[in-house]
Amino acid sequence: MPATDNRAFIGKLLLTVGTAIYTFLPPVVDILTPTHIFHPDWVPHARFHTMWAIISASTMGLIALWMLWRKPFGEQAGVTTAALMSSGVLGSFMVAALALPLYGGALSDPNGPPPIAEGVDANLVTFLIALTMVLVGWRLASRAEN
Repeated sequence: MPATDNRAFIGKLLLTVGTAIYTFLPPVVDILTPTHIFHPDWVPHARFHTMWAIISASTMGLIALWMLWRKPFGEQAGVTTAALMSSGVLGSFMVAALALPLYGGALSDPNGPPPIAEGVDANLVTFLIALTMVLVGWRLASRAEN
């Protein structure tokens, strides 16, 4: 396999893992634990919006993975579309995290998973890693195609 093919494949794998993190992890954690959808203190309308957000992000992830590997409009279009969709979902998380003081939000529930080393929130670390994987994967796969 030529070096450009290796770079493209590694890029697509990074894009895949970064996309899979936001596609599959939130539904498991946010639906199957009592810290989100079934949080006893949440009002029903907040639960609705959370479920909607989870389903929307996961659907975007599934479409991004389909575009990346099925490439219905060509290899480069698939890579670029998958990367843009994933960057949009993960970037939106980062914007929401930066805007926490504006709306009184929190990155995690005090009754949920504890922060990792030095009080750093696991959600922030996980999604920052996923965003980095998506961006690096996009760059590798895009450069290999040109």
